[in-house]
Amino acid sequence: MPQSLARRHFLASAAAGVGTLSHNALAQDKKDGPMTGPYNFTNPYDWLTAYAKVRGRLDGGVGLYHYVAHVYGIPDGGIAQLMFRREGVSQHRMTVREDRTIDLRYIECNYTQHPETGALIDGFYDNPITGKLVPVQHQKPVPGPLIRINPTGGFNPDIEWEAPAEFVNKVGPPLFGEGRVFFNDDILMFRPGNSEQIPTGNPRRGGVQLTEMITFYADIRDVQNPELMSAKSFANIAANTPWSGWLDMDNVPGHMMMRYLAEKTETPEGVPSWLRTRIEKDYPDFFTDPGI
Repeated sequence: MPQSLARRHFLASAAAGVGTLSHNALAQDKKDGPMTGPYNFTNPYDWLTAYAKVRGRLDGGVGLYHYVAHVYGIPDGGIAQLMFRREGVSQHRMTVREDRTIDLRYIECNYTQHPETGALIDGFYDNPITGKLVPVQHQKPVPGPLIRINPTGGFNPDIEWEAPAEFVNKVGPPLFGEGRVFFNDDILMFRPGNSEQIPTGNPRRGGVQLTEMITFYADIRDVQNPELMSAKSFANIAANTPWSGWLDMDNVPGHMMMRYLAEKTETPEGVPSWLRTRIEKDYPDFFTDPGI
């Protein structure tokens, strides 16, 4: 039997990350540096809190993002082909814990659109790779698993991973340029094709779980402003995933590549009216009680 990576491995990693600062230094940081900033970016716990301010909120609320994605299909041995667009909303709740590690929970939903016009596709989708006409599927609200983040990366304390499968989540440290601060958040899931599906909460299936690389960025003045609980931010995302099941790609080996652009908004009113209206109709509690 392969040795379990799971909770012991990741809890040990978390403990090692927290241990990089002495308790006295951490207490001094809390006393002299307000949680809302300004931050000392040479201190890993300061930049981790700044990351929470950029991606979410420091008052217990959610970071609400509107995003648009282009989705490409890449058959094995073939070239990438634009298949469709997705437009949706994601909500990210970042909770700064007593030890200044972070608990992240998120939920999102999106709608499938024509790849060029952006017109909403309801009913059937004409798959350009297979030539099949398949019932279209929009993504219903899917809560992601709990991720606990420390300066050495992130882990899920509720999922046990058995080698050679592995979950790796790397966050930061920050980068700087043109008056902005950037945080990279890279999620790298590996599962060999002959192993059983790992229960991640991700509805996609295939030989590869997920590779997702996100860059969140914000104006450094907003991040360092102690009067703000949330910094206006944007995100660029690139992700590789297996084919979505509804595309009916069983006989075509390959995968999807997605490119997202996202913008954080303080209220649902910042979401395009057609999308907000559709979400409120389909999922009445999505904005008021997202379940994260």
